Amino acid sequence: MNSQGKRGTGAGSNGLLKEKAAAIGALLLPCLAPEINSVFQFFLPGAAAHFLNDGPIPSRLFFLLFIYVIASLAFLSVGMVASAMILTQAVIICGLLMIAAWRAVKAPETLLLMSIVFALTSLTIVIMAYGFSLPDAYQKMVSAMTKEYDNAVHLYRKGAPSQVSPQLDQLIESVRQTLISYFPSIIGSFFIFLALSNILTFMKLNDVRERIANLHPSFDRWQMPWWLVWCFIVTGFMALVPQKPWADVGKNLVVVTSVFYLIQGFSIMKFFFKVMNTPVYVRYLVYALIGIQWYGLLLVVFTGLMDNWFDFRSRLETKMNSQDGGADG
Repeated sequence: MNSQGKRGTGAGSNGLLKEKAAAIGALLLPCLAPEINSVFQFFLPGAAAHFLNDGPIPSRLFFLLFIYVIASLAFLSVGMVASAMILTQAVIICGLLMIAAWRAVKAPETLLLMSIVFALTSLTIVIMAYGFSLPDAYQKMVSAMTKEYDNAVHLYRKGAPSQVSPQLDQLIESVRQTLISYFPSIIGSFFIFLALSNILTFMKLNDVRERIANLHPSFDRWQMPWWLVWCFIVTGFMALVPQKPWADVGKNLVVVTSVFYLIQGFSIMKFFFKVMNTPVYVRYLVYALIGIQWYGLLLVVFTGLMDNWFDFRSRLETKMNSQDGGADG
């Protein structure tokens, strides 16, 4: 099940060394530039997994672990704790992608797996930092987030040319309360999109460089596992329970689950655009309209959810095949 390049792996040891050097650079660059780490982490770990996508999986994982240990010790020795944490996240992403490709795991399932691993890793870090008092740790994180938000609002008020209107004050407070209520799902959504962007980077690089990735299918064919529907249903009912904390837990979990169906909905849209030969400018226009209208996003989520029962892509293919057959006849 090892991945091999269609045109070879780079002819000899020089090509292999270049691939490993590129992987090391992709892993370390976010650590050396933490101020823009959030941008780099969305694609560089996936690129590193691509560069390490040749050879026996044990040797590749050992090389990844070796780089992690050496670089982490170097960062910690000079007091760069944040860089060591960033490297940990990048190595986890890279390692999971390598294993998923080696095992030929489907891309949507890889997305779910990576998101769960991110959540568990974050929980472990919180426990290590604050002990097992998770409610206290959660309150501290929420307080830190709201403090940053309040500071940003204060700077805006200070720089505003005129007094802030009461309507804007209400909107600011509404956003603040939303951030507090949905803080876990905001973090969870970040993890999901972090995993998604790295998976797509890995697949795109393998496609461009004509490497066999063993991570399928293409994005326009993505479909989440069937059991995720039950997660959506159960968490939806939890959100309707009047008692806390079940309602809060349910609301946040249903949002996180909806993000997966949002991704599936966009996958269906891409498939339709591809089959219907939709011009590129029309595609971007539709995406822009969806992005600025919240109910457009809800429609995409609903499309992804309903695809579990109606299989829109198969229906369209069947319809088009029947039309082509009629035209040929």
